[in-house]
Amino acid sequence: MTLKNIGVFVDATPEGEKRADYAAVLAHQCGAHLAGIHVISAGRPEHPADCFVVGERAIRASLAWQQAADEAVTAAVRQRFEAVSAKRDVSAEFRVIRRDGPDEDLILGSLHSDLVVIGQRELHELPGYLSPERLLLASGAPILVVPSGWNSPIGKKILVGWNASREARRAVADALTFLVAAASVTLLVIDANKRADRHGEEPGADIALYLARHGAHVEVEQMSSRGSPVADIILSYAAGHGADLIVIGAYSRARSVEVVFGGTTRTLLKQAPFPVLMSR
Repeated sequence: MTLKNIGVFVDATPEGEKRADYAAVLAHQCGAHLAGIHVISAGRPEHPADCFVVGERAIRASLAWQQAADEAVTAAVRQRFEAVSAKRDVSAEFRVIRRDGPDEDLILGSLHSDLVVIGQRELHELPGYLSPERLLLASGAPILVVPSGWNSPIGKKILVGWNASREARRAVADALTFLVAAASVTLLVIDANKRADRHGEEPGADIALYLARHGAHVEVEQMSSRGSPVADIILSYAAGHGADLIVIGAYSRARSVEVVFGGTTRTLLKQAPFPVLMSR
């Protein structure tokens, strides 16, 4: 898939600025339009005293202070985003989602994107955001989760978790721009015997050939989990082989099963020290 519309969630944190810059670099490389999406309530936490304001005059004063603080943070985030966009010479726009706005506003900001770049820590700790899981399931747009502190390039050595599912196939298609440009791509097939009917005679061979025809440099690695969590195996392999991007399909089992057992999807979203591109 060609990336022509990239969305990135931006906020007042240092990680938010780094994330915006990475998304701008990616947009420049792809010739894509960049949309910076700022959730106002992510810019400043609620003041505890706001909950105990009494009286019409005091309430009005508190609301005015909150609005002024929100506007100041939003203006600062906008200025940083526009500076980053100009520095990287990309077409860009800045979108604001109001405090306590409906979740649909966040989803709408993702519906028209080829890729949405989000943070890992920020989406779990800052108020106002949907969780990555809900955003992924609700919007259908592929997401690229960039962990805090990640400063290295992304997409030189890519690890694809391949289980012959529809979701994994979707992730491969959504990540095609990255896969074709990578120096190396490893298709990691875990416990192929559990889905022998989907993998074919040689697990991973067909999808490897598909990617090779697109120009990707691909190899296939087969492993047995031996009862270990699949997410742990993926993370261990990525660390041991210097991967800088993991590509995987989300919730390839029934989501109810994933919720009960913790799930590969949830573990990778919350714990991966590497960027993760995930599709549903």
